[in-house]
Amino acid sequence: MRKYLLIIVTLFAFNSSFSQTCEEREDKLLSAVGGFSAGLLYNTYAVIGSVGDAFGKDAYTAEIVADLMNAQKNMADNLIKLIDGLMKDNLLKDENDKNYITATKDIIAGLKKQAEILADYAKTNSSQQQKAYEQQRQKNWKDISKLMGIEE
Repeated sequence: MRKYLLIIVTLFAFNSSFSQTCEEREDKLLSAVGGFSAGLLYNTYAVIGSVGDAFGKDAYTAEIVADLMNAQKNMADNLIKLIDGLMKDNLLKDENDKNYITATKDIIAGLKKQAEILADYAKTNSSQQQKAYEQQRQKNWKDISKLMGIEE
């Protein structure tokens, strides 16, 4: 009897996991990826800002800022390549998903630009670069908050 009960429970478990359609599983996966990407954008923005603040308080040298921002720029380049592959292979069917991933790519490019400007500012201490950094920072926050539905 125990053997039959185990078989029935196992079949029930397998059956319930396959009861979702491919579309339902895809929607759940895309929602998870959307959440992860939103978190990544927010945290990348915060990291760049924290490095800028640390430089402004003389906690980081220009060399440390350059190293940290190079890591951010490399990550941005890799993410942009991944997104370009998704778009090239036409893997996203829903127009909302395509719009979201396009907006995400644009924000990543903006964060990369912010990282580049911060590294240049740390090296030159130019007030022009400081102003450009602040403008890019504000643009990035506006874009991130719009994508994430954060009210300002």
